[in-house]
Amino acid sequence: MADYAVTGDPFETNPEMKQYFDSLPPYVQETLRQSSGGQISNLAQLRQAAEHLLQK
Repeated sequence: MADYAVTGDPFETNPEMKQYFDSLPPYVQETLRQSSGGQISNLAQLRQAAEHLLQK
């Protein structure tokens, strides 16, 4: 699985990440967009961050 440069929005430019991101509830999507600060660069990181938010 490739890491994507922070030059674009990885939630939009990586097809796997986009598919997973789009499946998340809107409040999780918004929180991830606001708080990720470019720190989420691959699907594993996205899943971990989303799972953390969903447990709250």
